[in-house]
Amino acid sequence: MNKTCTKCSAAFELTTEDLKFYKDVGPTVGGKKFEVPAPTLCPACRMQRRISFRNFFYLTHRTCDLSGKRIVSMYAEDAPFPVYEIHEWWSDKWSAFDYAQEPDFTRPVFEQITELFENVPRMSLYNVQCENCDYCNFSFNSKNSYLVGGNVDNEDTCYGHIVWQSKDCMDNLYVYQSQRCYECIDCVNSYELAFSRACENCNTSRFLVHCTGCNDCFGCVGLKNKQYCCFNEQLTKQEYEARLQEFNSGSFNMIELAQQKVQALIGKEIVKHYHGINCEDVTGDYLYGCKNTHNSYDSKNAEHSKHIATTESFHNCYDCNYCPNHTEWSYEGVAITGNSVLFTHNSVGCANVLYSENCTNCKNCFGCQGLSAQQYCIFNKQYSKEDYEATVQKLIEHMQQTGEWGEYFPVSLTPFGYNQTMAHEYFPLKKEQALAGGWKWTDDDKQEEKYMGPPYELPDDIKDVDSDVCEYIFTCAVSGKPYKIIPKELTFLQSMNLPLPRVSFLERHKHRMSLRNPRKLWDRKCAKCSKAISTSYAPDRPETVYCEACYLSEVY
Repeated sequence: MNKTCTKCSAAFELTTEDLKFYKDVGPTVGGKKFEVPAPTLCPACRMQRRISFRNFFYLTHRTCDLSGKRIVSMYAEDAPFPVYEIHEWWSDKWSAFDYAQEPDFTRPVFEQITELFENVPRMSLYNVQCENCDYCNFSFNSKNSYLVGGNVDNEDTCYGHIVWQSKDCMDNLYVYQSQRCYECIDCVNSYELAFSRACENCNTSRFLVHCTGCNDCFGCVGLKNKQYCCFNEQLTKQEYEARLQEFNSGSFNMIELAQQKVQALIGKEIVKHYHGINCEDVTGDYLYGCKNTHNSYDSKNAEHSKHIATTESFHNCYDCNYCPNHTEWSYEGVAITGNSVLFTHNSVGCANVLYSENCTNCKNCFGCQGLSAQQYCIFNKQYSKEDYEATVQKLIEHMQQTGEWGEYFPVSLTPFGYNQTMAHEYFPLKKEQALAGGWKWTDDDKQEEKYMGPPYELPDDIKDVDSDVCEYIFTCAVSGKPYKIIPKELTFLQSMNLPLPRVSFLERHKHRMSLRNPRKLWDRKCAKCSKAISTSYAPDRPETVYCEACYLSEVY
């Protein structure tokens, strides 16, 4: 079936397999099956709509509406709903049932959901089963972490985005099952790796790109299972150690020189048409252990899924983002885990949940906000099983009549300015374009002239840094905004013999994002066998792109 996106007018195709999924994924309520209609938006516009609800890093100071104390929050002071500090939100000082609403079948459901969502309190930062992670947003089952957006199963990890199952890491982007890594992008199962990207199973190395199974290497590109290599030159152990003695990794100037030298090697390597391993019948990028998964990105152990990104252990799911754990038969979700969770945001450990947000370990809920360990609830009101099923049947039939059934939350519901969300990172818009599309926009606050303490000139070498450096405020060399060095950061950099950063965390994050391949596929041919491939390497990229079979035969 060929369709035209109602938003951007792009043509997109729905396969027979897609149509079967929409039929199968639809919920069964009280014995009645409700199919999900075919989408009205193309996959890109659907993702843009979903992730416009996702603000990882733009935090602000505001007042907790429960205790009155000052807190850090992802929500501004003028948010339309109450905001509670994390631990108070999880406490028994309030009840989400106090905000219950009766369904009104004369009005659109999204209108009623908006009213409920603007009344129920939300936690200042989304933080579940964590210890000492009070400055991490969207953090799950982690300990002792700071400013990691998408912080999952980590310990002692600071400054990063989508760092999962890792320990003692600093300033990373999309790092998985790794330890003691710094300024790494898309690195998996690695140890003591720094200034590297797209590497797997690499240890005790610096400045690696597209390397696998490498140990004790420096400034190398496209190597496999190598040791004691420097800028792709094979050395003996003694030669390698002597070469490293000439390089002071604690010097900021030396780091910049090394980055320039390795950049000259990038583009000459042979690359596989996608990043990842142990996959079968996949399209997309950064895929690990996936099978029959298409147009998907940054996903591990996914099967029979499509249009997903940043997920773990997904089976029979379409159109989901930022989902950190096992999920089955779900559709149009952000940060969901469980079974049969549809059109839902920030809800983990759930089953048979529809059009809800910020719910935990709930079952059989519709249009709910902020519930924990509940079932048979509609608009935060408790029902019997029989009344729940009958009412949800009526609500879905009502949504079918209004045209709401099968659509994700309207963008008017996102509490964030478009420029604060992940949508802006993947689909950048100008202010007037965002406003025309129905999104909000948050103008950057102008920094008032404040006394920032005595000046401190960052030394070139980490060995020359004074012990009181964490007491100073520095000015970002890119944005001009203030930033600080925290004690854990200083200790880590000293232990790795690495220089202090000259730019703020947000600017470091933006630079790392710019080095990744885009979430877009081009049709190309393998440079060796001419087989048709779908790849995130644009045709004008300098790398030589092979299909998987040719790549494996060439480099191993």
